[in-house]
Amino acid sequence: MKHLLYLVLAVAVIAGCSKEKKALKSLGGETWVMTKSTYEDTGNEDLTGIRRAFTFESCKKKDQPCPGTFVYQIPQYGQDLQWTITYSISDDADMLTIVRTPSNFQGTVQTDEYEILQLEKDFMELKDLENNHVSEWETE
Repeated sequence: MKHLLYLVLAVAVIAGCSKEKKALKSLGGETWVMTKSTYEDTGNEDLTGIRRAFTFESCKKKDQPCPGTFVYQIPQYGQDLQWTITYSISDDADMLTIVRTPSNFQGTVQTDEYEILQLEKDFMELKDLENNHVSEWETE
């Protein structure tokens, strides 16, 4: 009975690790562009002329937090706001933490916590836990 319990625990640990590893592999080495933005209180945001994109560098679990960049482009303002980021995935691959540091403008460092609602090879859906903002992203 004791051996069976150890086997079940070992399988659970391996399964948890593989979720995180798979999520890191899905994100890493890709540029993800926001395709839909919905706020709980105001509905869908018009993304016409706006580009928000995360580039997540490839990374292994042991190397977390991993590096990347975030760009927010609004052509009417004539400037692309850029951040360097670090990101990490929870053990269960259900949470994404991103720390953004402004790189071409003055601002403060921000930490964003997202629930990963869906993550596939070319599509992800995130929920910002601070403001219930749900966003959809596709790879470029």
